[in-house]
Amino acid sequence: MPLAHSAAIRITSYFLINNMTFISIQNAFNQLFSSGSNDDDLVNFLDDDESIADLVSIKPWKILVTDDDQTVHDSTVLALNGVKIHGRPIQFLHAFSASEGREMLVENPEIALILLDVVMETVDAGFRLVDVIREELKLKDLRIVIRTGQPGGVHTAHEAYRASVDAFTIKSKITRSALIEVLEEMLKPPATLQ
Repeated sequence: MPLAHSAAIRITSYFLINNMTFISIQNAFNQLFSSGSNDDDLVNFLDDDESIADLVSIKPWKILVTDDDQTVHDSTVLALNGVKIHGRPIQFLHAFSASEGREMLVENPEIALILLDVVMETVDAGFRLVDVIREELKLKDLRIVIRTGQPGGVHTAHEAYRASVDAFTIKSKITRSALIEVLEEMLKPPATLQ
């Protein structure tokens, strides 16, 4: 008995193009193999359990890194490369000042979380941006994680911004796994946030 009759062959090949567009080559194989008139040469392809629409609908978490230090941006992207949070990939957006951060938030309302430095163009630029986010832009669901290199001021600021900021971290002490834990906690579905 020919192999085509003794086993079902399943091809699930997708190519990722431009990070979001998927192309199925299953139809091309179907046309190629079904054009023959000899049934012994026919290969049957089964439908995938996961459709292209399902793959495209997995939207990445948009995270805005707002810091005036390029190395912080680079190390964040490197540390979180390939990480998925609750089954979703991460897409980074970048701002190098509080004013750029504000612009990015206005232009990208789907941003889920901001990793925010405090000392940028002024010693309190990050905290001023927190006020803008909560009071002016009314982004109550945006998760704000302060990442500062100034550990002395965090405790005092934490008290003043406890209701507005979701988490505080110190750049020099946060590890890759700790950062992932923070993101997993902050990006929980709204019904599970405490």
